[in-house]
Amino acid sequence: MTLSALMLLALAPNAEAVQVQNPQTDEPVVVLPDVEVTTTRRGAALGGQEPIVSYDAAQIQAFGATNIGELVSLLEAQTRSARGGAPVFLVNGRRISGFREIRGLPPEAIERFDVLPEETALSYGYSADQRVVNVVLKADFRSITASGTVTRPTSGGQTVLDNSNNVLRIAGSTRWSMDLNLNSQTALFETERNIDRSGAAELFDLQGNIVGLPRGAQIDPALSALAGQAVTVAGAPASAANGAPSLNDFLGTANSPRQGDLNAYRTLLPNTGSAEISGTLKKDLNRDIGATFSGSYKTASSLSYLGLPGVTLTLPSGNPYSPFGDDVRLFRYLDRPDALKREVDTQTAGVGTVLDGFAGDWRWTLTGTYDWVETKTSTGRGVDPAALQASLIAGDPAVNPFGDIDGRVADRLRDTATSTSGVANAELVVNGKAWSGPAGDLTSTFKVGAQHQSLDSESLRNGVADERSLSRDLGRLQANFSLPIASRDRGVLAKIGDLSASMNLAYDELSDFGGVSTIGGGLNWSPIQRLSLGVDYSDAGKAPTMQQLNDPTVSTPNTPVFDFRTGETVELAYVTGGAPNLSAENARSLKLSANWQPYSARDLRFNLAYTRTDTDDQIASFPTITPALEAALPERFQRDSDGTLLSIDARPLNFSRREQQDVQWGFNFSRPFGKPNPTAERGQRGPGGFGGGDGAPRMAGPGGPGGPRGPGGAGRGGGGMQPGQGMFNLSLTHTWRLQDEVTIRDGLTPLNLLDGDAISGSGGQSRHEVQLQAGAFRNGLGMFVNANWRAGTHVNSTDVTSPNLDFSGRTTINLFAFADLTQRTKWVEKFPVLKGTRIGFGVTNIFDDRVSVTSSDGQTPLNYQSDFLDPTGRTFRINLRKILF
Repeated sequence: MTLSALMLLALAPNAEAVQVQNPQTDEPVVVLPDVEVTTTRRGAALGGQEPIVSYDAAQIQAFGATNIGELVSLLEAQTRSARGGAPVFLVNGRRISGFREIRGLPPEAIERFDVLPEETALSYGYSADQRVVNVVLKADFRSITASGTVTRPTSGGQTVLDNSNNVLRIAGSTRWSMDLNLNSQTALFETERNIDRSGAAELFDLQGNIVGLPRGAQIDPALSALAGQAVTVAGAPASAANGAPSLNDFLGTANSPRQGDLNAYRTLLPNTGSAEISGTLKKDLNRDIGATFSGSYKTASSLSYLGLPGVTLTLPSGNPYSPFGDDVRLFRYLDRPDALKREVDTQTAGVGTVLDGFAGDWRWTLTGTYDWVETKTSTGRGVDPAALQASLIAGDPAVNPFGDIDGRVADRLRDTATSTSGVANAELVVNGKAWSGPAGDLTSTFKVGAQHQSLDSESLRNGVADERSLSRDLGRLQANFSLPIASRDRGVLAKIGDLSASMNLAYDELSDFGGVSTIGGGLNWSPIQRLSLGVDYSDAGKAPTMQQLNDPTVSTPNTPVFDFRTGETVELAYVTGGAPNLSAENARSLKLSANWQPYSARDLRFNLAYTRTDTDDQIASFPTITPALEAALPERFQRDSDGTLLSIDARPLNFSRREQQDVQWGFNFSRPFGKPNPTAERGQRGPGGFGGGDGAPRMAGPGGPGGPRGPGGAGRGGGGMQPGQGMFNLSLTHTWRLQDEVTIRDGLTPLNLLDGDAISGSGGQSRHEVQLQAGAFRNGLGMFVNANWRAGTHVNSTDVTSPNLDFSGRTTINLFAFADLTQRTKWVEKFPVLKGTRIGFGVTNIFDDRVSVTSSDGQTPLNYQSDFLDPTGRTFRINLRKILF
């Protein structure tokens, strides 16, 4: 009999011992029915932090998610860190090579879904600005899942088809899965929405418009005399396509330019398609070491149209097709949509491996990954009218500028950009107990890592080729220490409760950039049970990414931008890509947090966090266009002699300083409802008992991990659901931003993003944002509601002659209802094919609420029209899912 069994018998000599087998380790385990064993829950994460929210298998069903990837999207409010970092993922309390390992797994395979605070990330060698999602899978589970989804806006114009397929087998510590995902999306054109370009400063049209020279001057005094007013612009008459027009032919369009084709061949959303295959194998190599291997490959493409190409032609007074006494200028579109077409092809591949095990009391994890991405972009630059212009100057009678001239111009050389990146990463993380103190063990985590990145880019822009090649080698050291100071259980300073301190250090050395360091620390205090308070501080450096430094330069023509200086929307060349002169940023962050579970027998948790972050040299995307910004960064704007904005260099930059403060609070509540029915099925798959590959518990029983009296039992809300009952979930998260100020350059007045300033095209920063989620599931029927509210903002112009912009608030309510036909017993008996079938129906943005933008002159700028900001609006989704066990 094992030593653990002897210890249990010593604790309860009169108890009847039952010896069973642990399915993970194959060693005997002693179960004592009358003894409550308090141990860590199966698959629990390191660090000792209480979850912000925890869902069990029954609660997860109420969300109706198709796979874990969709479940994480639904829980974005809970998994998002107030410090801005993306969540990191664990499986059964262990590191994984990447989210691709679990993204396609069915939610039915989950035993527990824990969201833990940022401090837990340090115990796994991650940074302290990321929350941790620990997915505990069932110990024994198998399935083949196929899902098809059709999504379409109520206003039509686009159809999205998504097909996802997964094969999964979990048997103790062995897990393997394979995913195949296909997606297609049809293009959505401006002509399929209410895009109004009548206010745009554009004179192009398929028939054409005539203006005087210089622009704004009369076309011809004789035409003005006929019209009885000064004529500065006139649309070309339709009859001009068949012969030389007269002055009288222009009277009907005098000072009324044609604008009938401004929306032609402009996509709001591109035509896209993708296919992805991925697989994962996890297996124990021996009793002490486990291994995971994963790989994926994805190909994706998109096709978008940027409008019709325009030509600007000078029509000499002596040309046989000109009735004017002076030279004039003709603006015409050509029916050549391919000349401004953009195509993007992306290939992505990745492999990863994880080796983990124990060396004495120390857990070690070795992770290695390699990711490769190749992106090819081809953008049409329109047509070259040089030969056509020469013919008009020569007075060639065979060339009618108002007729069919599509074949008389050649396409310009297309802009192309190719980017190829590769990232190889290796990390060793060791976690364990350094020594035992009076109040508990000093736990420590050490990480050493190395990374090699390469980024090669080639671009051809305006006929000028540019090649860049950059590589980066990175070495990383990180250490985290956690020391208990007071402990109720051990009687050390018991009157103050449980108190622990932590400290973390990190240093990155980058071959092309130098060193950046991070230092942080915190206190975690639980004065009473079910209440924990925390304070954490970090001073972190961050180098710009390879992409921010070296992405190829891409210019997008015909991009509508509101120009605050003139109060007009102009179409210009919008330049994006890498900025090689970026500096590293440094962020100092203070976080005060509280987590309270007022009732031990109810699953109700409140959480509160105050965060202050001051960042020097923040790396950011280019802000929205304002006179203040142009004054601070005049080199980023190009205007012609008339002051018309021609192009913007929107590559990333460093802000001098950014100061942010916010408060985020919320609660999570769940409870079973309905009368129990002992004859009903629980509706959960897999035994969910001890084992399951987490490698932690070596003992289990009624009071142990997952048992009815342990931490995962009835005392935690979801565990109290009885057969025949349903489950109800409710959560709310409110973010209150107290400060958000940006200083673009030293010496300039800070921009207050909460009060009239902006650094993005979507306006300023909302002061308040609320996310509400509610779900219910019973007897195979479920419904999930997600509601989001964001307060309105405004952008003030610093120029009294320029308009201000008001952005309305927005409330979106999304609904998804589903029926698991497996639990409709009579239907399944009559139609066995329904077993494992689930039908879902969803509506996104039920009330079609969109942001409304209005300038102080009562107009809505072109690029702020509702259909520009949200082209799809309300959408319907139908999902058919089949799962075979």
